[in-house]
Amino acid sequence: MTGSVQTGLRLARLLAAPHLEGWQAKGDPMDPSREVGEATREGVEQGSGEAAPRLGPEHQRLEVFIGGWTAEGVLGEAAGPQARVKATAVDRYEWLPGGFFLSCRGVMRFAGESLESTRIIGFDPERQRYRMHLFDNHGYARVYEGGERDGVWTFAGAHERVTMSFEDGNQRLDIRWEQSDDGATWRPLCDLKATRVH
Repeated sequence: MTGSVQTGLRLARLLAAPHLEGWQAKGDPMDPSREVGEATREGVEQGSGEAAPRLGPEHQRLEVFIGGWTAEGVLGEAAGPQARVKATAVDRYEWLPGGFFLSCRGVMRFAGESLESTRIIGFDPERQRYRMHLFDNHGYARVYEGGERDGVWTFAGAHERVTMSFEDGNQRLDIRWEQSDDGATWRPLCDLKATRVH
């Protein structure tokens, strides 16, 4: 083994050492012959100091979104010159592995343009609220927080909020987006009526 490789391995061990406290592992963690998974689950939990998340009824409430949806509607006054323009949308909600988070890929089309987005929705046990992270093809990344009551879901962010109301045995969904410049006065941004397709 050359000197530079030995130095590199020593440096890697030094950098890794502070992160290995509390791990119950056999042998040198930097040994490439060591089998993956030799650290016990107890050691991982002790090392992180954080309790493992548990699935609960809050996660199961998100099941109502699962599947494909098609929607039609109109843009509101907050859309400026595109107000009253017709819009169509397609969304697909799926569970991410583990069942803690939903992923939604969506496309909305209006006036020859498209808004493509990915949303990740989950439950924050510390705040006892749901959170939705949205990323779109125009470069925006938004975070919304909200909850559910009697089949009506609300998520609010700094400048936008959405109300989603389930109807007809959860086969239809009324979606109303609003926009605000000051966080106090809200104007309609988009109204959509969605139907579950599968």
